[in-house]
Amino acid sequence: MNRWISLGILFVFSVPATGDDLLDLYRQAKTSDPAWLAAQAGYQAGIEKAPQGRSLLLPTLGLSASKSESDQQVTTTTANNTYHYGTDAYAIQLTQPLYRKQNAAAYAQGIAGANQSELELELARQELILRASQAYFDVLAAQDALDFVISEKESIGKQLSLARRNFNVGNATLVDVHEAQARYDIAAAQQITAANFLEVKKEALRVLTGNEPGTLARLETKLDLQAPEPADMNQWVETAVNGSQRIKSQREAVEIARQEVEKSRGGHQPTLDLTASRAYSDAGGSVQGLAIESTTNQIGLQFQMPLYQGGGISSKVRESAARLEEANQRLDQARRQVAQQVRESYLAVINGVARVRALEQARVSNERALESTVIGYERGVRSGVDVLNAQRELFLTRRDLSQARYDYLLGRLRLKAAAGTLQEQDLEDINRLLARKSPG
Repeated sequence: MNRWISLGILFVFSVPATGDDLLDLYRQAKTSDPAWLAAQAGYQAGIEKAPQGRSLLLPTLGLSASKSESDQQVTTTTANNTYHYGTDAYAIQLTQPLYRKQNAAAYAQGIAGANQSELELELARQELILRASQAYFDVLAAQDALDFVISEKESIGKQLSLARRNFNVGNATLVDVHEAQARYDIAAAQQITAANFLEVKKEALRVLTGNEPGTLARLETKLDLQAPEPADMNQWVETAVNGSQRIKSQREAVEIARQEVEKSRGGHQPTLDLTASRAYSDAGGSVQGLAIESTTNQIGLQFQMPLYQGGGISSKVRESAARLEEANQRLDQARRQVAQQVRESYLAVINGVARVRALEQARVSNERALESTVIGYERGVRSGVDVLNAQRELFLTRRDLSQARYDYLLGRLRLKAAAGTLQEQDLEDINRLLARKSPG
């Protein structure tokens, strides 16, 4: 009977719990996560750079109006007179830039800035998927660890009671009792630590979603381990170099810097504008006593050529050229970092598959070892300490296996994120591995 009580720990976690799944938490995060909401606001601000740049190429139209009242005192040798008259005037003026190198460069900058904003939003979306998944699986791992330590404590407690009974009848030593008591006390302390750690991880999830996390759906017992597809690390690197949003964003940064050089150089270039205006003036009178009403229509070209501005433009050209070189170096850095991340993520998935399989086999071996140790203890050839050690090894293996399963799934997501191909569909695929929520 004691054998079956001791071995009951082998089946404690065979049925997964149900509750909110990964997609539920991700959708909550999309509506409340400050970082994601800030990224959306940044995107809305960034895409306005395109119309702002385009406006510099379009005509401008301005209207001006004035009204004045004048008192003029005229003193001569024969008279001292005061004249009062009013003047009304308005003008409307249109200016169409024909050649302004700075404006063309600013327009190109605006397009690049808008493109960069779109890429940064996509990066933020992928980052949200990773953060939501990390927070979700952190809670599951912490819950598993707590469940394992509680089960271990209960098993040690049963072993402690058995050791005391056997000691009272002379079938066990005092060492068995003291060892079981020490293991029980350690397990009790570990339970407190594990419970606190679980609350910490729940708080992280609460910050992400803005809601109190409920019961989370756990992984199904069976996990289909899949190696990366394609099974060629170099293909993943090539995909990342060509399609990574991080690299594309840095390319847009290079374009912005290049156009800044053109803007600076444009300070040495002439400008040419087409101007057209219509002006009206009505002067009620003057010292001559005559009312003057006039209308002027004008169209023409306005040319300006900067000659010398104290060396400021040349300095801006040198500064912008240095910024361009900085942007190019950061682009090269981004390529190398992305390639490194892809390689590390690819190897992590491969290692994750091997680690999960190894720990699954280790769990089976430890279960058999515990069963054999319990049998040996019942027959008097193994000690209670041996049983405790076997139980401990089993629980450590189960804990490591739990963490390895979560690490493997996160590794799959990180690999696609590094390659720039992570989509919400990938999150849905992983979500299907979770236990379904109970109806109602």
